[in-house]
Amino acid sequence: MKYKEIISEIKSVRLYKKEEVDSKLLKELKQYYEQGKRLVDDIEVGVIRRSRDEVFDKLKDSAGYNNRMIEAPHYLIFLSEEKDHYIENAGYRAQDIMLKAWSLGIASCWITFKDGEEIKKKLGIDSDKKLVALIALGYEDPQNKVLYEKGSKYNTSSNVKLVEDNVSERLGIRDLVFSKEWGEKADPDELVNYGLLEGFFYGILAPSYKNRQPWRFIVDNGTVVLAVKKDIYVTEYEEKIDTAVIMLYFDAIIESTLYDIKWKFGKPEKDYKVPDDYKIVAYCIV
Repeated sequence: MKYKEIISEIKSVRLYKKEEVDSKLLKELKQYYEQGKRLVDDIEVGVIRRSRDEVFDKLKDSAGYNNRMIEAPHYLIFLSEEKDHYIENAGYRAQDIMLKAWSLGIASCWITFKDGEEIKKKLGIDSDKKLVALIALGYEDPQNKVLYEKGSKYNTSSNVKLVEDNVSERLGIRDLVFSKEWGEKADPDELVNYGLLEGFFYGILAPSYKNRQPWRFIVDNGTVVLAVKKDIYVTEYEEKIDTAVIMLYFDAIIESTLYDIKWKFGKPEKDYKVPDDYKIVAYCIV
């Protein structure tokens, strides 16, 4: 999959055509998911696809941002075993299938929810697994509001703005990546030497809850440390999904240009002087 091209183009879509997605494309999407990328190998995650008639009316008052349910011809419902890091694993896999869908001309959007058990009950899903993600899926309606304007791929934060409020800007690499310890801004030339610059550049485009960009990286020779901002206004679920998405974006770009990497949850023994309002969640060796 051409991750660079897809990551540069994909956007969250909230308005869909009524027509269903071609069955051949849905089959290809299913096959990709069954063989696709995983963050944790030994966690079983199942996906149920449901139609608009099976989902929308039942969830229109209990899912979606501020309970504003998104109407789409299809919905993907992700159910996972409850094990360590099961939310991050499901978020990683869900975002990857959204990237694949975009490559096939299929749009998607995360749908927020508060109570997974309530959602399962309303949809008649009898399963011991946890509901970990709900994704709208379909063809984009031409009237869909464009969420982001993107400038040249060689520019950073000044060219990627959230149109809805015309205020939010994406931070650049110098804001997100440190060298050796917290606060020491990384030199892009150094990141090029490590083969990491593109991984961080495309990581800037990763979606996050309310576009917060809560991630920070520390590059310490061959180790990349991932820290996320603590936020009392963000749930543990939202924080873990944001973590999963940035891990996928970085992982996908590095693997497409250099070699496979493997994220490890937890933190290295070294003290990187991370401030109290951030915490180290994972690291990888590159």
